[in-house]
Amino acid sequence: MTTAFVFAGQGVDPPWIAPDLLARPRARPLLEAASDAAGCDVHALLLRGGRALARTEVLQPALVAACLIAADALAEVGVAPDVVCGHSLGELAAWAAGGHVGAADIIAAAGLRGRLMARQAARHPGGMAVAAGDVERVLAAGRAKGRLVVAGYNTPAEITVSGDAAALTAIAALGCRRLPVAGAWHSGAMAGAVDELRAALEAIPRTGRGVPLVCNRDGRVADADALPALLAAQLARPVQWTACAATLAGLGVTRFIAVGPGRLVRAMLRANLGAVDVRIVDGMRELARAVAP
Repeated sequence: MTTAFVFAGQGVDPPWIAPDLLARPRARPLLEAASDAAGCDVHALLLRGGRALARTEVLQPALVAACLIAADALAEVGVAPDVVCGHSLGELAAWAAGGHVGAADIIAAAGLRGRLMARQAARHPGGMAVAAGDVERVLAAGRAKGRLVVAGYNTPAEITVSGDAAALTAIAALGCRRLPVAGAWHSGAMAGAVDELRAALEAIPRTGRGVPLVCNRDGRVADADALPALLAAQLARPVQWTACAATLAGLGVTRFIAVGPGRLVRAMLRANLGAVDVRIVDGMRELARAVAP
């Protein structure tokens, strides 16, 4: 059996992880790292929710920590990935869960990523939306009114777009659904954050070569040495998720484990690959189900 750990990105609603996973003693240092990165009590936020989780600079380290807590629970019961992949922000969690870098270091990097993206969103206001059907019509309608680019290829029939308010208002009339994010992610609006994030990622000590990581840049297995540059540049590039799913299938993955919040990841994998085995691990009960034959 070939197992892939797959990690969600920012477009998922809390709660992301069950309290029983947060209560594990091994979760404590990861929660502390997230609190340091976010500047607030992440453990409390994950338990009760709250508007603070909508802030990009808080959401990103909190979500990565939640994912890595679930990944650690899998490791504790002997489940390890043969390959890893993450959607957008989920790539940072995948990098750590795949054995390339330390969890605490990557949670700190997620905090920096969130702060940099929040800064760029303030400088270049915008947002995101989901478009399906006649996407060329959607792009033409948005570009006639403002700035609009493809931010992600989710499935053969669905993309995400990023743009300014005028463009997003124009495509709303075509049935496009706005996403609850604070900026125009995966577009040129984020370009000013790429170099700073790359420098920070390059400074993280490597813990080993790790398992293969299928990268959002082109949907291929990335060279381990190139990952800091690839993960940073992805801030301003579209997520090639359909290509990622195809590569995972081509690698012979027979069991997908959506580590942490997994409903959106499962839906996108199945939209691309059909009725594949996707097991969500966001609590201890789900952990037991995931390790079952």
